[in-house]
Amino acid sequence: MSTHPSPQELRRKWKAANAEPVEGERRLNAYREVAEACPAFVPNLLALGRTCLLHREQAAEPEARLDEAERALRSAADVSAGAPEPLIELGRFLATTRNAPEHAEAAFASAASAALSLLEDAWAGWIHALGQQGKLDAAMEVADQARRILPDSASIGRAVEEAQRHASR
Repeated sequence: MSTHPSPQELRRKWKAANAEPVEGERRLNAYREVAEACPAFVPNLLALGRTCLLHREQAAEPEARLDEAERALRSAADVSAGAPEPLIELGRFLATTRNAPEHAEAAFASAASAALSLLEDAWAGWIHALGQQGKLDAAMEVADQARRILPDSASIGRAVEEAQRHASR
């Protein structure tokens, strides 16, 4: 039974794969090795998917290369539990390579929803952190920007209230 590589080892192998030449099969094979060692390492799955698409016309079996790219991108979207970046990559692939806009639409819609939620959390956290430091003016500037995009956000509203409480102490 093999052991799973450590995060540091995965990163080292992935960086080594990134350093391989794009031409030929060396980079592609290096990404495949990393995927075999850890099939849930999203950065590698995205790189594998992108690399499968490069020079696919010169591959012995171009359709098999497309299928491999799609499997890698779908795996990345799946194991990332709905993170925006893998969904965007999958959406691009489906829209452009597979010419399947109805499937791409679903991927892009999920990515947009996830990204908006992530952005809302980031803005609320940023406002809160600024408030904790007594930087009320900066917190209100961030809040204004956030409210232009998410005017009804309860978490941004709570962060603003907290920032104002910190400022009044």
